[in-house]
Amino acid sequence: MTAKKSDMRPAVNEERLKREAKALRANLAKRKQQQRSRKSDPKATATDEKSED
Repeated sequence: MTAKKSDMRPAVNEERLKREAKALRANLAKRKQQQRSRKSDPKATATDEKSED
């Protein structure tokens, strides 16, 4: 029984790593899009830029 649990554990970790990587890529894409929209919108407030830091 212990061997089965140890065999299953790496697969779960791989799936978790895949989900985390996907989430990180999505967050990065979202931040880049927000940054682009701020650069193209000169009416963006200074408080928006400070909240990012």
